[in-house]
Amino acid sequence: MQKLKTSRRIKEVIASPIRKFLPLVKKVEQQGVKVIKLNIGDPDILPPKDFIQVLQQIKLTDFYYAPSSGVNKYLLAWIKYFDNFKIKITAENIVPTMGASEAIIFVLQAVCDIDDEVLVFEPFYTNYKALSQTCGVKLAPITLKMEDGYKLPNIKKIEQKISKKTKAIIIINPDNPTGKVWRKDEVATIIKIALKYNLFIIADETYREIIFQGKPICFLRNQRIKNNLIVIDSVSKRFSVPGIRMGVVISYNKEIIKAILKLAMARLAVSTVGQLATAKIITQSKKYIKIIIQEYKVRVEVLNKGLNKIDGIETCRAQGAFYQVVKLPVENSEDFIKFLITKFRYKNKTLLLAPMSDFYITPGLGKNEVRVALVTNIKELKEGMEILKRALAEFKG
Repeated sequence: MQKLKTSRRIKEVIASPIRKFLPLVKKVEQQGVKVIKLNIGDPDILPPKDFIQVLQQIKLTDFYYAPSSGVNKYLLAWIKYFDNFKIKITAENIVPTMGASEAIIFVLQAVCDIDDEVLVFEPFYTNYKALSQTCGVKLAPITLKMEDGYKLPNIKKIEQKISKKTKAIIIINPDNPTGKVWRKDEVATIIKIALKYNLFIIADETYREIIFQGKPICFLRNQRIKNNLIVIDSVSKRFSVPGIRMGVVISYNKEIIKAILKLAMARLAVSTVGQLATAKIITQSKKYIKIIIQEYKVRVEVLNKGLNKIDGIETCRAQGAFYQVVKLPVENSEDFIKFLITKFRYKNKTLLLAPMSDFYITPGLGKNEVRVALVTNIKELKEGMEILKRALAEFKG
């Protein structure tokens, strides 16, 4: 009898580099080792008080199926949120999703057929790689280099990547994993290319307001690209509630919204409780955002002070979000991370980072890099840098 097999599609899907070491971590934690986790974008900062209060007030009658198009309170919250940026949207421009990850799947399925291509700027959020593989979509990489401050390359280099199968450009701003904030001239270049080649712009603005200088750029402001633009957003990181799994797709393109709503209907609905619980905090974001931006600015300072004390480190200081990429003086960051978890201890503590190779498509890139997520308090962050310094010395020795 022929052996049962999984699909070819699933064999091509990468395991999450951010989560892949968690079984090893769980094992050493059971042995009493403290692991400082800087691998995953799971903020330790408490969410707004209003969120907790609303959650406590949810009634036992609030567990009905939500409409696939969204609960009215949730839709109105996003409309009011964007109104604060002087951006006008209506409920007809919005489809609720289960976080940004489901939004990514829906958008890729709505704009691409099997084997179509999407331009991405590497390094990029690694879930785009896994989710595009599940959709049968190919990512065409344009490399941004740490030594150039992840600056956008010459427009001709980008155009060389465009083929008859190219359907869209993905831009994450502020960027995960680099912490880059895209400049106005870079955004203008993306818009110019999209209009010239009639491409969709998939703007992932999950970290929109978490920037340390200047004001956030929102693609929805630009009326020239109304028909080309699809925005992905989420409450997870901006309000420190990743476990609630609430996001949206926003577009002025009626055909895109219609297509994504079909997919939303097929999976029935987003959490009714999640929509009701997050509606209030979305409309009252400004005060909370100021608090978390200040905290992340301090953490970036602490991180870079610590890195400056370690020989052989290369990095590019984060301008937004709460991530930074670090190039280590090792050949393979995965080997080093395994060493950290399984062998290295300092005061019965160790450190967990995310290896960067799967944040790239081009073979060989990111092999000696890690992503640091600034998701723990200042004391633990300082300890983490001390652990990194001592572990690198021991690993190389």
